[in-house]
Amino acid sequence: ADRVRNWERGAPDRRRTTPKNVKRRLADYRAGVYMRTLLRDSAAGLMHSMIYFGFLVLLGVTTVLEIDHQMPESLKFLHGRVYQAYAMIGDLAGVVFTVGVIWAILRRYVQRPYRIRIKTKPEHAAILGVLLGIGVTGFGAEAFRIAEQSASGTNMDFEKWSFVGYPLAQIFDGASVGTLENWHQIWWVAHVLTFVAFLLLLPITMLRHIFTSPLNMYLKDRDRPKGAMKAMPNLTETSLESFGAAVVEDFTWKQLLDTDACTMCGRCTSVCPAHATGKPLDPREIVLKTGEVMAATAAHAEGGRVSPPIGTDKEITIGANSLFERITAEEVWACTSCKACDEICPVNIEILDKILDMRRYLSLMESNFPAELGNAYRAMENQGNPWGMNQGDRADWAKDLDVEVVDPGSPLQTEYLYWVGCAGSFDDKNKKVTQSMAKLLKRAGIDVAVLGPSEMCTGDSARRSGNEYLFQMLAMPNVEMLNGMGVKKIITQCPHCFN
Repeated sequence: ADRVRNWERGAPDRRRTTPKNVKRRLADYRAGVYMRTLLRDSAAGLMHSMIYFGFLVLLGVTTVLEIDHQMPESLKFLHGRVYQAYAMIGDLAGVVFTVGVIWAILRRYVQRPYRIRIKTKPEHAAILGVLLGIGVTGFGAEAFRIAEQSASGTNMDFEKWSFVGYPLAQIFDGASVGTLENWHQIWWVAHVLTFVAFLLLLPITMLRHIFTSPLNMYLKDRDRPKGAMKAMPNLTETSLESFGAAVVEDFTWKQLLDTDACTMCGRCTSVCPAHATGKPLDPREIVLKTGEVMAATAAHAEGGRVSPPIGTDKEITIGANSLFERITAEEVWACTSCKACDEICPVNIEILDKILDMRRYLSLMESNFPAELGNAYRAMENQGNPWGMNQGDRADWAKDLDVEVVDPGSPLQTEYLYWVGCAGSFDDKNKKVTQSMAKLLKRAGIDVAVLGPSEMCTGDSARRSGNEYLFQMLAMPNVEMLNGMGVKKIITQCPHCFN
């Protein structure tokens, strides 16, 4: 309950399920359940799938056994061929589960890949130990049950379908019924205790992702295109006094749920180009540190905190409810906003949104941004492009081509407007791309025109670096101009302009 109340500290985020997005939401959920993202790393994906599906089947097998146990004698169904199939499925699931856990132990403590090695904590040993205990004690209890019944004179040939428990039971041939009964009880109690330990670890370790991750997968933002940023209100009209994210409450409840859904697998870190080149950014740390601040400032909980995300340093003191107590500006500015972390995350955590929200705060509220960005901002504001090039040169690439340059004051007569973008207009290498694109469009018989000197920067670069004010100052006149021209269809090669 304290964790849910922690999420409620976040700002509203209407993740509605609509007829338009429900199929895509369910597809996201199925992709997570089927481990499609995890299986991109075939070894790790197979290992996790063995544990996951093995555990689910074992849970089902145990539930079926208890249902049969509670039935009156006339309604019991676990006998004959049904029981043989049941026994075989149970042992098969147990083998798959136990082998998966052993594989996980070897992977974490012997193979030790980088993304796992840098975040291995005692909690992982506890989790893997308990899971291994569930598998081993389950087989132990089964073996001594079969051995005990066999020693008491019961014909146990039907148990041969228990292809693990039955051979293990043969090891104890010759032992007395009393001894076998005692050992059966010991192994059964041990099995129950390991499951109780599992339940105790569930809310305070990464095992809680069993509940939070499916919820997070289903709630993925399906109403916003992949490359689009979260919209902000018109900054010249809003009554907001603070922009971006500086404290936990500035994030939405979904962004706070993300921190508890994280499995700390490190896939985001492994694909981050900034991290790979030695920059201070580690996407996994952004999520974990956010969760750490959230956990340490939970005023509603007993003691003013809840258990932090696994993998964080419990000894670190959080002095105030500020994200920048744990996250540095250098980490935030190192991000290239490529979204690789979001794409690879197996539980649909939206890491980039958190980074961009913190950038908005640093840029709009503190003017804390790299000096190089200041030069680009001034150039975009004054010259309409980030390099400060002459606007009159925007259409120079088209001098030797039959491309129509239109007046923004007149209605567009062509079907498409070709929006070239700053790089395509001024960068020498990109000019060649623009010229080739124009030739292809002409050869394809597509009727296009360009704005030439009237085309201004869309401001997306400013927006992704947190300067929403400059973005709106550039974007709004562009939108007004395009609407005035009656533009309906736009072709662009620039990803910034596209998004």
